[in-house]
Amino acid sequence: MLLNSYAKINLYLKIGKKLKSGYHNIESVMQQVQLHDNISFEILSENNIMVQSNNKALESRNNLAYKAALLLKNKFNIKEGIRITIQKKIPLAAGLGGGSSNAANTLIALNKLWKLKLSQKKLISFALEIGSDAPFFIVGESALVSDIGNKIKPLRKSIPANIVLVNPGIRVSTSWAYKQFDIMKIKDFQDTKNLRFFRENKGKLKTKASIKELIKAINKKDIKKISGNLYNDFSLIIEKKFKIVREIKVNFKKFGALNSLVSGSGPTVIGLFDSIYTAREAYFKLKDMYPFVYLTKTF
Repeated sequence: MLLNSYAKINLYLKIGKKLKSGYHNIESVMQQVQLHDNISFEILSENNIMVQSNNKALESRNNLAYKAALLLKNKFNIKEGIRITIQKKIPLAAGLGGGSSNAANTLIALNKLWKLKLSQKKLISFALEIGSDAPFFIVGESALVSDIGNKIKPLRKSIPANIVLVNPGIRVSTSWAYKQFDIMKIKDFQDTKNLRFFRENKGKLKTKASIKELIKAINKKDIKKISGNLYNDFSLIIEKKFKIVREIKVNFKKFGALNSLVSGSGPTVIGLFDSIYTAREAYFKLKDMYPFVYLTKTF
């Protein structure tokens, strides 16, 4: 079985309180884009899980696809093995959900190959055991995601957007980003330099962006109104840590993007364009400036 394991972008991400479980409540609009890994599955007679990839760093038990396979194998006492082969195209630790997408597609594929007959609701619950982004990929396309990532409401229409993705070649740990967000909300903490930065920039945390207006704009396919309602609680944190992210956003504006935004916990920046011609022109200007630049579309 061969599947396309698509990346996602966050058009809106608001972070709520931290729960005892360690997760945070979120409110997000997630959208799949056409950038994808290729992931294939082959049943093995020997009782083990093998992961092979063009990126050797993924050939370990820390791989989320491996964890997803092991989860089903243990829960349903599966005796046969599986070989998972990942042709990696999505950058790692980039805010694009590549690992979560691989994990969700593993759950979907093994549900069929092992004839488990699990419902979508059950697959979502298993995906949540892997991570908070993984449940979205069970549903896919375009959705309002809330609670700890387990409540997914598909949107009627996806946005008709031309998108350029720019990754500066830096990896950002999602757990680090959440920790920095929690620190930012605390008035007294030891890093006075960061505290001063956040106080000076607290106005940037206030936004006219509205998730309700964003969803209305998506349903109306109004790309300009969509671009005016982009928001991410992680943006200030990532822009503070990595000056190059601020530089990318400046270049997006220079090259005609309607708006730009950090996706997820970053550091990938997405630029939205109302024309494939403008997007293509920006792509060719940016691709020689940064390690990973990709021209893509939504579904």
